[in-house]
Amino acid sequence: MARKRDYYDRHPLFKTGSQILMVYGQNCNGKSYQAKEEIIERALRGERTFLLRRYPDDIRQNKAQMYFDDMPVNKITKGEWDSIVAYQSQLYFQRTDEEGKRERSEPIGFFGSLSEWQRYKSMAFVNYTLMVFEEFITDSYYLNDEPLLLMRLMTTVFRDKPGTVLMIGNTISRTVPYFMQWTPGVIKQAQGTIDIYHYHDEDEDINVDIAVEYAGHIKGTGALFFGNAAKSINKGEWFVESQPRLPKELFYYENIYELAIEYQTFSFVLQLLVDPEEGTKLVYVYPRTKKRKIDRIITDKFSDAFLITRYWRDIRPEIYIRDAIANKRVVYSDNLTASDFNSVMDQMGLT
Repeated sequence: MARKRDYYDRHPLFKTGSQILMVYGQNCNGKSYQAKEEIIERALRGERTFLLRRYPDDIRQNKAQMYFDDMPVNKITKGEWDSIVAYQSQLYFQRTDEEGKRERSEPIGFFGSLSEWQRYKSMAFVNYTLMVFEEFITDSYYLNDEPLLLMRLMTTVFRDKPGTVLMIGNTISRTVPYFMQWTPGVIKQAQGTIDIYHYHDEDEDINVDIAVEYAGHIKGTGALFFGNAAKSINKGEWFVESQPRLPKELFYYENIYELAIEYQTFSFVLQLLVDPEEGTKLVYVYPRTKKRKIDRIITDKFSDAFLITRYWRDIRPEIYIRDAIANKRVVYSDNLTASDFNSVMDQMGLT
């Protein structure tokens, strides 16, 4: 007999009592299934859920309905309903009798996109106690000031009522604006743990508790994935691709120029190195862990210092570094640094 698989359990995260719950980790471990189970159980108590994605194309009517296709609605509702359907931005329970006649419940939820948050400002969300934000971590583009937009949507949906936001993601990229603005310690969080953060949003003038769970690895899920992505998909480790390393030991090269790139909680050193024998140049990137004198800093933070700006300078060493990055002629201290660095460069618009 095949061993019964273990799956992710949402209850420890919900028991923290935090207003915002983030869970991320390996694919196919049951995070979304647990969210859907929570939605159904709340619906049976008369509570409604806002199902959220980032863009409208991610949450069209057919996709919202397919989201629940794997749920045993008949079993959970004890035969009262047999499916969940989506229609005109609303979610409903549905049952079909022996003659094929369909009957719907009152709305049990709403589905929409964060990019359209302003459309919802004048709407009344009665009895909404939960918001589920699927795939909040992406390796593509985030909305401008996305964490602020989510806060504003929360105040629209919940108004002055208690409410919970469940955010679900996979370990795709660590350069997540929610982590950097709300929970900067997350990038060092151990797998299988839950950490609590206390955040004050000045724009909305609200205080929120944020519980972040780096879901532990669950054996027996995602076993058909191989290659570079396998550790991310199968084990929940951060996704990294193999990147080039220094051909020789660092002490062998002459360091002719270096600068730092700083973005939110991430900081890197870029060294322009020369091979003294062959005369070839290369750019070496590694994490900046110590504050020391450096030629220049490029940062997303404002500064009136001459050597600290947001842009490249038109000087020969930086022109070479910029061209090397654009043409992928860069070596890294390790693969995770390369993944973080390239995501930061994209978000800062420096590529």
